[in-house]
Amino acid sequence: MRAWVITVSAGAGTGTTAFVAVAVKAADSGGPLLWWLSVAAGLVAGLAGGIAAQVARRSGPDLLPDMPTSASQGPPHNLPVLSMYFTGRTAETERMVGVLRGPVRGRRRDERPVPRVCVLYGATGAGKSQLAVAYARDQLDRHSLTWWLNASGPDALRTELLEFAQYVGIRDQESKNVVLMNLWRWLREQRGWLLVYDGWPAYEDALRSLLPSEGDGEVLITTQQNQGWDGLRASPIELRVFPENEGIEFLRKRFGIEPKEASEQDLEAFTRLGRQLGWLPLALEQAAAYIVQAETTVVEYLRDLPGGASVEDTFRLAISRISEASPAAVDLLRLCTFLASEDVQKTTLMQYRSVLPVRLRTVMADPVTFNRAVLLLVDHSLLTRSGDWRDGSAAYGMHPRVQTLIHDGLSLAERLEWSQAAVRLVEACFPTTPDLLASRPVCERLMPHVEAVIDKLAWGDDADGGLGASQDPEALARLLHRVGAYQEHRCDWVRSLDFFEREAELREIGNGDLLGRATARYAVARQHYLLAGLDDAERECRRALDLCDDREEEAFLRLRAHCQRQLGGIMREHNRFPEALLAARTAVGIYEGQAWREESLDWAVAEQETGLIHRNAGRLTEATRHYRRAEECIPTRGNQEPPDYTVFRAMLQRDLGIVAQDRGQLEHAEAMLTEALTVFGAHRGPEDFETAQIAKFLSDVLRRRSESHREQARRSLRLLHRRDLRRRARAELDQADRLLGPVVELHRKRSEAEEHKYAACLNKLGSLRLAQGRPAEARRTLEQAEAIYLRLYGERHYYRAKSLTRLGPVLRAQGDGGAAERVLREADGIFRAALGDDHPVLMAVCEHLSDCASDRGDHEEAGRLRREADRIRRLL
Repeated sequence: MRAWVITVSAGAGTGTTAFVAVAVKAADSGGPLLWWLSVAAGLVAGLAGGIAAQVARRSGPDLLPDMPTSASQGPPHNLPVLSMYFTGRTAETERMVGVLRGPVRGRRRDERPVPRVCVLYGATGAGKSQLAVAYARDQLDRHSLTWWLNASGPDALRTELLEFAQYVGIRDQESKNVVLMNLWRWLREQRGWLLVYDGWPAYEDALRSLLPSEGDGEVLITTQQNQGWDGLRASPIELRVFPENEGIEFLRKRFGIEPKEASEQDLEAFTRLGRQLGWLPLALEQAAAYIVQAETTVVEYLRDLPGGASVEDTFRLAISRISEASPAAVDLLRLCTFLASEDVQKTTLMQYRSVLPVRLRTVMADPVTFNRAVLLLVDHSLLTRSGDWRDGSAAYGMHPRVQTLIHDGLSLAERLEWSQAAVRLVEACFPTTPDLLASRPVCERLMPHVEAVIDKLAWGDDADGGLGASQDPEALARLLHRVGAYQEHRCDWVRSLDFFEREAELREIGNGDLLGRATARYAVARQHYLLAGLDDAERECRRALDLCDDREEEAFLRLRAHCQRQLGGIMREHNRFPEALLAARTAVGIYEGQAWREESLDWAVAEQETGLIHRNAGRLTEATRHYRRAEECIPTRGNQEPPDYTVFRAMLQRDLGIVAQDRGQLEHAEAMLTEALTVFGAHRGPEDFETAQIAKFLSDVLRRRSESHREQARRSLRLLHRRDLRRRARAELDQADRLLGPVVELHRKRSEAEEHKYAACLNKLGSLRLAQGRPAEARRTLEQAEAIYLRLYGERHYYRAKSLTRLGPVLRAQGDGGAAERVLREADGIFRAALGDDHPVLMAVCEHLSDCASDRGDHEEAGRLRREADRIRRLL
């Protein structure tokens, strides 16, 4: 009889193997009954094997900590090269394996997995990075993904994480925080990954967002800090200097001596050298590199070292020798001292060498001579080299301890020269258009160097000593402005404000560039406004306007129009609507009188902002007119309309949708907001902040439509119609929840910098929770929003009154009618004082107060309040 092969499951494993063996034996015996029995047994065995395989795949590392995962599942690793002289560290490696591969205790089975974290700490030069490389390379077969991150500073680490996100296919966004949130979500869905954070400066809560908090993976951190890691549930492991036997073994390998060839004199010399240098790996490596390059002996080297020599002394000997052979090589060290410790791109140095001091510039003009200088530094372990010069990825690095040593050995004049040279270099290569999408990768990669040149800036006694150099005193100011613009474009307004404030301070002691000073002040004002610091924003904006007075040049007119628009927004937030309209109209007047108004969207944006002022003041007809006017002011570009113009049209659709919502035209509002959301989703992505704003308003419209349908259902006498209305209401609530959930989470992540926007999300979330029948949660949410507004704007601002208006129905639903009426009457007083007696927001307040009056039996008061709400509605 022929044996037929039946495939039961790809994961059947041993079950399938048993089935095949029985089937073959049955076929050979010629018994059909036995053959069919074997088929049935095989099916059962195969299904059992498949189920077992599924259980094994779904079980976490608690059950199968040593299960290997194919390394081909993820991208190739980016681990540094392991030194051919690496040796020892067996005990520390075993402890690392125990921490990162052992079972996780204290976690319930229904909890999300959290990464295992191992902190490897020790003094500078102890070899932490090399041990991390050795562990990661040894464990490659266990990990689906292995990635190395330079964590020497926040900017360096963000850059590395953004590059990592791009590498694994995370879509880029305006906000860097959104990209990181998506990266953490991606890691949460993966298994068996390893992230190495090399050179973490210290554990701080502010840096916690740069570590994954969930996921089935491992995190290895190298740092000098041995405290403050309790919040990570990490297991610190100390890496000390070499034990004597491992130190001797390292020196033997470094000098290329086979074990059997090492003489007693060699071992004695290695012991003397190791004890002299305290067995510190970095010092031993530096000393060995010098001995090899100088073709001397350990004994002669020890003779040249001073008594009680340190690692610094080993470097001084090497630098002294190099300076005799190639002064330009030492100049390269001096330049790199003021840059970040890693990723100094060779192409950058070559392309912008014209801004460097003449001696180094001259050597760099000859590639052969420059390469010899680099090799001299690499051979003496003063410089590291990575990448490939053939594809333009060659880069240099310096150990931070070497940077400190070089810096401390420079005179004030030398520090000024090389600090300012580093500033000029970074300014020369930082993109002049940091707001463009194509500029993002270059800007982000340069951010560690930006931080380095600022932190290590040398100040002189003369007026321009800190500005960049007498050769170009404005270099640092220009760099700060571009970096601030980049951070603003990536929605990091706290850091952007820091850079713009530094620029403004520098320009005050500069050479009197009036336009530069005014531009810096305007940029500072804009960041304060985005962070809800209205008083500071107004002060800086008026300072910028004062600097622009009586200047009719085009650049000053453009800046004056920007300042007036900004001032209009500030006054609007302050409830000072007449002053806001005056500022906005002034900006529009400037644009109307200039031919260059057709070059950009500035005129259209000014009209849009005028419409926003009218809307906040309750003049919805005027708001609509200016939104339509803004659309007419969009420059015509034919069939090739830029994407920014398309997105701006969607913004106007959003604004008109919000006006329709204010008027109670919910169906029309839903249609317009949905259309705007579609455009933003296509151009900006679902996690963009402007996209999230539209989703937030659309969610609120759907919640209000749901409440309207439920009210209609209560009044309907037709059972089928009532059922359909309730179904629609539930579907709208579900859709509103799906829209609002990601928006709240997005703003929660940025609540420290944008607390006022988070509060607006909480307002809408609180009303949604009440509509879902969760009044206790609604109350907590709205009280949190009200507390934020109270702290940021004060007790009489109408933003706080919006929270109180939503809180009133929640208190009433909880049976506390008295408290509900109190908060609603407080909201009514705030609204009337700030916005007048006819503002649309008063409709909801009057309706809610009418319900409270009905509850306590005062039907006359309830009727009066209803009539007041109807009066305002007729005005709309």
